[in-house]
Amino acid sequence: MSKWKYRGPEDGDQHFSYDKIRRAKDKRKKYKADDVSFEQPEDTWFSEGAEERKAWFPARVVEVHKRYAFVNPEREIGEVDTRDVWLATVARRHLQSRRGERNTIVVGDRVLCRPTDDRDVDLGTDIPCCVIEHAAPRKSQIARQDPAVKEREHILASNVDQLLIVASYCNPLIKWGLIDRYLILAEEQHIPAIIILNKEDLLAEESTEFRESCALQAQIYRELGYQVFSLKVEFQDWNSPEIQEIHRLMDGKVTLLSGHSGVGKSSLVNLFRPEIQQDVEPNSDIFYKGRHTTTYASMIRLGRGGYVIDTPGIRSFVLGDRSAIELSYGFVEIRALMGQCKFRECRHVDEPDCAVREAVATGSISERRYRSYVSIMQGETGREGRTRDDFREEG
Repeated sequence: MSKWKYRGPEDGDQHFSYDKIRRAKDKRKKYKADDVSFEQPEDTWFSEGAEERKAWFPARVVEVHKRYAFVNPEREIGEVDTRDVWLATVARRHLQSRRGERNTIVVGDRVLCRPTDDRDVDLGTDIPCCVIEHAAPRKSQIARQDPAVKEREHILASNVDQLLIVASYCNPLIKWGLIDRYLILAEEQHIPAIIILNKEDLLAEESTEFRESCALQAQIYRELGYQVFSLKVEFQDWNSPEIQEIHRLMDGKVTLLSGHSGVGKSSLVNLFRPEIQQDVEPNSDIFYKGRHTTTYASMIRLGRGGYVIDTPGIRSFVLGDRSAIELSYGFVEIRALMGQCKFRECRHVDEPDCAVREAVATGSISERRYRSYVSIMQGETGREGRTRDDFREEG
């Protein structure tokens, strides 16, 4: 077979561009040949090349940006040295290692870092720099479907011990469907979930029907085994019994804080003396309109004990595809009836002899929670499930 011969214009610059393409291909081949799995168990991190890796160190990812991340050394799990901040980038050969995810690394990841100078990081900084060579397998992760790319997963945080879901009764209006979606993830990851209902002070301006509906939904969650706190964070301080009880639950743990934009997550964090004070909108009128102040996820040490991962507010929350069996597992009351329907793979939507639908009809399962299940099964966005929407449907 004859060799391919370039027959384009005799232009030196053109030849140079082809040469650049050839070198890039050779480089990709080299990375592929030398590729070692990005995800490796921690007990293997120093088993090979011990001399070469003498200066390498385990760390926790505490903040992630588009081109770089901040990490803190963590020699022993749970002992994050938050005073020692390093600027990190992922080793180039690993940048495509988690292609099904929005980011290669996320806040909460345990990683192995190689110290380097700022030439590898290419950002020009006085902060010490490192390259992330490996990540440990995640023990837990909270993820949603990426709003930008449907086929991709957006992991909010990893290696968390519990989930703190923050919502507000009003401004922005409470979305029970969003709470249900978070609870599904907590059940799947086998981590506890705590529900905070904030802006209790605004209930005085609402109708009796609205207040009773909110109280009913909160009681339903309590009966399902979840801890629910009703707060007015803007008017509370550390001496509040509810705040002290929440701190007791957070002490010594990594807690993911998440919820809708503007519900008061940062104000709540500030009550626990965070190492970095969180920005809060000073104008209370603007605060109650639901404007968010947190723009990226960050892991923060609390002066009163424990760590919190504060995340930006979320306006919609779509879960990835799940079968009826998988989705049923995320609803505590539906999971208890699994195996009692006539059909093994019953979707609990329109099938005959469905134990779940019978439980809804008799009141054993909340009709509102059941509607939430059906909406998730049908792939809706997570913007539904608001209390006033329920009133409009009834009226």
